[in-house]
Amino acid sequence: MLYKVFFIAILVMTGCGASRPPIAQYTSATMIDSYPSAVSFDVSFDLSNNNDEPLKLVEYTYTVSVDGNTVYHGFAEAQQTLPRGSTTTSSIPIVVPRAFISGQNIVVWHLKGKLDYLSHGALAETLFDSKIWQPSANFTATDSFDASLVEYVFPLAVSTNELNKTE
Repeated sequence: MLYKVFFIAILVMTGCGASRPPIAQYTSATMIDSYPSAVSFDVSFDLSNNNDEPLKLVEYTYTVSVDGNTVYHGFAEAQQTLPRGSTTTSSIPIVVPRAFISGQNIVVWHLKGKLDYLSHGALAETLFDSKIWQPSANFTATDSFDASLVEYVFPLAVSTNELNKTE
């Protein structure tokens, strides 16, 4: 056990832990779908990398709450590399069940999560894969929407006979 702690301390001191985490800044939420059971949004963030090396973004893990109740647990693969000294946009899906919307005009939601990332280099990748060192950056977002404007429009059921009618 002592060797493992010593090994990790040496790695951190030699630069393995020198990367700063990406910075996630909430920018917007766009309603994507509205169903009888839930409403889904695409939540966008500006992600900044202030390092001299690229960061591989791995996975988002997050929860959404409304009125103090956790209404959604999400996981989304980040699937991108953030170039050094750059800012890019990324988005994740969230879902708010209608049970937490009914009876409210304005619904305020809160998002809290972490973004796992991989520092540059083979050693960092090995430590990440072995679960010895898995760096992450925390992120939060809060926004609201007018529940009275959220309607579910049932899909138009049209048979193929009706599509083929000619007048």
